[in-house]
Amino acid sequence: MRNLLRRKTETNRTRKFRQQQREELKMSYDSLALRLVAQELHETLLNGTIRHIEQANPHTFSFKIGRGAQTHWLTLSAHSLHARAHLIQKPPSGQKQSYLADFLTTHLRRGTVTAIEQLGWDRILKITVQPVSDEPIQPSPKAVIAEFMGKHSNIILIDATDDRILESLKRIDETMSRHREILPGETYTLPPQQEKVDPLTLDEATFTELFGGRKEVSWRQLFNKIDGFSPTLAKEVVARAAETGLWEGYQQVIDCFDAAHASPQLLVDEEGPIAASAMRLHQFPSAASQTFDTMSDAFAAYYAAVTLKEAIASEHRTLTQALTKQEKLLLRKAAGLHADLGRAEKAETYRIQGELLLANLHAITRGQKQVELQNYYSQDLEMLSIPLNPEQSPSDNAQTYFKKYTKAKRGHSRIQQLISDIEADQETLRLYASKLETADTLDALQRLRAEFVANGYLKAPQRGKQKQEVGAGPFRRYTSVNGFQMYVGRNSQSNDLLLRQIAKPRDMWLHAKQIHGSHVIIRNPENRQDIPMPTLLQAAQLAAYYSKAHHASNVPVDYTWARYVVKRKGNVAGYVHYTREKTLFVEPAVPKRKE
Repeated sequence: MRNLLRRKTETNRTRKFRQQQREELKMSYDSLALRLVAQELHETLLNGTIRHIEQANPHTFSFKIGRGAQTHWLTLSAHSLHARAHLIQKPPSGQKQSYLADFLTTHLRRGTVTAIEQLGWDRILKITVQPVSDEPIQPSPKAVIAEFMGKHSNIILIDATDDRILESLKRIDETMSRHREILPGETYTLPPQQEKVDPLTLDEATFTELFGGRKEVSWRQLFNKIDGFSPTLAKEVVARAAETGLWEGYQQVIDCFDAAHASPQLLVDEEGPIAASAMRLHQFPSAASQTFDTMSDAFAAYYAAVTLKEAIASEHRTLTQALTKQEKLLLRKAAGLHADLGRAEKAETYRIQGELLLANLHAITRGQKQVELQNYYSQDLEMLSIPLNPEQSPSDNAQTYFKKYTKAKRGHSRIQQLISDIEADQETLRLYASKLETADTLDALQRLRAEFVANGYLKAPQRGKQKQEVGAGPFRRYTSVNGFQMYVGRNSQSNDLLLRQIAKPRDMWLHAKQIHGSHVIIRNPENRQDIPMPTLLQAAQLAAYYSKAHHASNVPVDYTWARYVVKRKGNVAGYVHYTREKTLFVEPAVPKRKE
């Protein structure tokens, strides 16, 4: 069974080089791509209304935006390898709510998209939204900042009037970055800028001077000197320069920065998708390509193919690990059974010892610890030393050996059967390994997974587990009549988490007065001086409902700013001290609309 799942390793240099190119292209959502997508979004979404926001996965958000009779879906992703923005036909399955999705919804839902722009040549998209409110005073304009910068990618909500950060997907403090902080209350600033040349203002004379008049330059030189250039674009200039000359190759690439000259492409080879690009990439001469009407369509096709490929690779890896684990388990069992078989093979020795004792009862006395008897079952008739139990009679000692013989003989047959079973299981593993080697679709792998679960190689997925993690979460979430997010703790640990990680100093905290119950937080991201009374009453009703007094008709509920709520060292979970509180008397109730 050794090397059961060993796969062939690639040694071809061309294939390794192609793999290296793929790794670089994983982060090729560059300035050119963003420029074209931003133009498309400007034409499609400007003056549209944000109707809904959902979180597709921990890194990706889906915005449902309506303009006139049309509805569009915009995806924003801060994935470390697949950070991007583009339109999609429909949101991915498995959409769920989250804290940030709720936060974005609170500030942006029903808001009008008033501007969409790329910030300079950075891979940063800014979407400005004018929110609406049922209150007489309308909220200030907000902006979603999406930064597509590899592992530093982020999605940030700011107040567009003063660039104050309201919330972000990733919070960055001074211990994580010495250049800037991404924290609520801080002013948003762009990442550190590099001294590079604007690609659209670069004429031939300046271009020639920039590279010392050389006819050939490396892609790294282009990348280091020209703003907005990714390694992929720089390599494309070099590839085209080999055919047309350096300046001409550069011009061909720059022309694609204009949507009128771009030709969105999806490039694929025998190993799968290579890249989505605004042009046919000459650096991949053997790749097949498919042309699309828009960059969004090209990116949607590319990331759908990449997601499928990664899902296949992940499933293949999971099943391979399951087989390897099962193989090792069978090897350990087989080794143990062979050791047991060796011990069981002593059965014949026990029988001979018993027979010799019975034939020589007259020569043995009680109290002996052993006896030397001639083994007449052996051709050599050698003397055999037989251990005895001195507390037993010679006859009882003989019976003891016969019992050992019977037990060992029975065990020998059983062990041989178990070894045969293991060998059959190992053959089954070989068959599954062969099937796994040839399974190249997700459907085929999922069918294998079902067989693995049926055979006990993998655990069956726990029904409802994901739903509980996504839907229930650590807190209950509600939206007040005024649009405020209200969070309710589920237990003592959840109450602690609510106060420690969610609540900000200017959020409102509520709790049933001197009664065991859940903590309630009213989020106040704009740091308003007062929370509207309808929202306060709803939150107080929640605090009363999720308390020991939920059957009462008039429950006192204390409320104060979260800054006046303190959990002292040594206090049990959920126990806090608070000051400057006021009290409302309410009937326990839950709002009809729950997020």
